[in-house]
Formats: sequence, structure tokens, C-alpha cells
Amino acid sequence: MNFAELHNHYKSLQIESHLVDVIEKGEKFVYPSGHHLEPGVGFVYFIIEGSLSISVAGSELSIGNAIEHMPIGLMERYCPLVDFEYTSMTPITVIKLSWEDFDNIFIYATPERVIELVTILIYMTVFSLDLHFERKQASSYQTIRPMLFRYLYRTQTHKNEKEGLAAFIIRRTNLSRTHVFRVLADLKEGGYITVEKGKLVSINKTLPDDY
Repeated sequence: MNFAELHNHYKSLQIESHLVDVIEKGEKFVYPSGHHLEPGVGFVYFIIEGSLSISVAGSELSIGNAIEHMPIGLMERYCPLVDFEYTSMTPITVIKLSWEDFDNIFIYATPERVIELVTILIYMTVFSLDLHFERKQASSYQTIRPMLFRYLYRTQTHKNEKEGLAAFIIRRTNLSRTHVFRVLADLKEGGYITVEKGKLVSINKTLPDDY
């Protein structure tokens, strides 16, 4: 199981019948890259275009990125103890929806809509578990290794993201800047990866299991 396989399978499910109603009932906003989206009480937000990063408030570490159809603000609605920060990594298009409209679209509509919502929430959990597994490896290199694949996949699916490879890894781990740059330099020197202008262009051959 890896992020690309999970994400491609999730997208293949075509759980998007709700989007027509969400767009019709909600209010549309467009924000630039670097915008901090703050979920307001009484509202849920859907990112219909662009990439949104999630982090714990007050922490520089990124938890991950929002997946398609993820209702931003729903966790805060039902568990007000959580405190997340949301930052756009690219320009984003957002639909702002009231709790009442959200409930009418998902909860009180049809069984199929409930299944869509449950599926989205389950995949949110699956992606979170995958991230936890990825970043709790025995060694720092074993943490970096899968993140190379994740970064390459993200650059292929989100063309407008400008984050460099080293920054991507450092922002999501507790690894030191010096160590990350050293590992990347060694992989580049060994011909395992191609990096241009700080961005990973390709993984050229099977990465070693250990560093």
C-alpha cells in the first residue's frame, strides 16, 4: 500500500454526486497560494480546485494535504477540542457551505449520499494511518524514502505546487535540515534521483532499503 495507489483508487470511486448540490447551495471563493483558511463556526468548506495543507495550530509540521471532497471544518464541528490550520499550497477554489445545507445534502438526503460521506471519512482515516506509518519508521532514511514517491506523485497531480523536495520533507518530519540535504545529495550522486532547481524530477532506479 502506498499513497499513489490509495489516492488513485479513491479517485476511481467517483463519489461526487454531492458536488452539484454543494456548488449550488454554497458560496464560492478563490484564494491565492499561501492563504490561511480559517473554518468559521457554522460552516463547512470544500476545496474543489487546488491543494490545501493541514497542520496542528502552532506547529510548523504539516500533517498532510486535504483529499478531494474532504469537508474542512467538519472535525471542528463535532470535536471543538481540535485546532488545525489550513494553508493553500496552490491557488484554491473553495465552496463555503452552512451546517444546515451540509446536513440536508449528506445526512437527510438519500442513503447513497450517506455512503458517500462515510466513504470520504473512512479514506480520511486511511490516509492519516498511512501518513503515521510513513513517518514512524525505524530510521530517518526509511522515513525519507517513501516521501520521495509521495512528493513525485504530488508534483504530477498538482502542477502548480512550488514547494521544493527538501522543504517538503522537513516540513512534515522532525528531521534536521542538514541530514535531509545530505541524504538527498547522496541519492542524487548515486544516480538514484534527479533533482532540478530543488524539485524531484524522477526516481531513476530502485532506491536502497537502507542508508
